[in-house]
Amino acid sequence: MPSYIMVCEGRSEFVYLQRLQSFLDSQASGWNVPLNFIPKIPANPDGDESGGGFYTNVTRCYRRQRNENKKLQIEVWVDDDIYVRQGSARERKNRESYLGKPIGIPDFLFSFHNFEDFIALHLDDAAIECWHTSFDTAHAAHPLHSVDYLPLYDSVFPGYRKGDLPPDFITRESLLRLKANLDRPLIQPSDDPRFRSFARFLIEQIDAAFPALLA
Repeated sequence: MPSYIMVCEGRSEFVYLQRLQSFLDSQASGWNVPLNFIPKIPANPDGDESGGGFYTNVTRCYRRQRNENKKLQIEVWVDDDIYVRQGSARERKNRESYLGKPIGIPDFLFSFHNFEDFIALHLDDAAIECWHTSFDTAHAAHPLHSVDYLPLYDSVFPGYRKGDLPPDFITRESLLRLKANLDRPLIQPSDDPRFRSFARFLIEQIDAAFPALLA
């Protein structure tokens, strides 16, 4: 029964994993759920769980979780925007730190480029087409900041609020769409093996734990 502690960028990923786990729990035939995700958000030194996907934030959380949970598998899930954009000295340093990470820090799982791009992969064909027409093609090469893309995203997912998802967002149908869209991604995943796809990882884990669910 795989259990993963997921060090995630922020509230959006945390809520997604909660919704996902609730759905997976409902698919289990007994008390033992064959796949468990335990989300954790990086905390500031004062204990405030404000999140943040920068390398120093998530690796600090990863090390703490590793010290406290010797036997569980731990993954890190963040957006790749601040690892590829390099629009500021902080972003350039962030990428440099990740590419030079020491042994013992795993290759991260990424949303390409933002959490909202990942969420769009769960939506129907009409919403996908709306995404393509709403977003500047430059977003694929140079990720937009949230202040720029969130107003556009309302046309793709009306009523969407960052850090929240409807309780019934995760269904068999939405996961089937996610699986199908792995072969037609909105944002092409990186060819660099150090930039692992969270979407692909997730589907692989679900297929292994629930072989008939997304068949």
